[in-house]
Amino acid sequence: MNSTGKLTRFLFIIFCLINCSVLSGQTLKAQENYIADRPGIGNGSYVVEPGIFGLETGIQLSSGRSVNQFDIGQMLLRFGVSEKLEVRALINSYSTQRFDETGTVNSGFQDLGLATKFRLFESEGKETRVSAIGKVSLPLGASTFTKNEVIPTLFLVGDQSLTENVNLSSNIGYTFGVSSLSDNWLFTLTPGFTFPNQRNLGIYAGYAGIYNGNNINQYYAEAGVALIINAGAQLDLSAGYEFEQESLFIGIGFAQGFD
Repeated sequence: MNSTGKLTRFLFIIFCLINCSVLSGQTLKAQENYIADRPGIGNGSYVVEPGIFGLETGIQLSSGRSVNQFDIGQMLLRFGVSEKLEVRALINSYSTQRFDETGTVNSGFQDLGLATKFRLFESEGKETRVSAIGKVSLPLGASTFTKNEVIPTLFLVGDQSLTENVNLSSNIGYTFGVSSLSDNWLFTLTPGFTFPNQRNLGIYAGYAGIYNGNNINQYYAEAGVALIINAGAQLDLSAGYEFEQESLFIGIGFAQGFD
């Protein structure tokens, strides 16, 4: 079975798992206290509550010096196992890539990821929270986008409330080198702000860096806005710039928790 067939089979399994509640006579209800990991390059430290299912998805358009790419999906599925543990499936995107010089167009699914997030520490007033994420990328994507290797990554993610309306989020991640693929480090630093008279509206701006063992590094500046609407659903708009490849990206997304 080729990689596309394997991914299709996996997506079918995920679809069946999502619908287990329906088959058992239960229905999914919107969960108002869900905190999404999107938008932004980094992840948040919030762990999904036990029994809560989270759906996060979006689209993104990137335009660089010689290549344009459109990603549809960016899908992350989350499920709370306990007060401190959630499991995650990163379905990611179906991508279309176009090279300006040759006119070549490539399309297909990106590699899939499976992960867990575990809360390591939370202060009594929840001003400080630290979590760890362990992720494995599986080579199930299209030939153009797959890494052809099982790749593990570890993250340490933290959030700190500075005031009632200002918070600071940061990620430190390490992706292990596998076969001919180099290892790399990720660092993000992202201040965020919620409006005093409109707590359902938040903005952020920050930095992200990916530092490769082969000295091909990437440096990002990003910013965005997230709006909480009815029943806790989140709509978001984000944009950023990658300085080494001179690439601009813009995306929109949606997130909702269910119980």
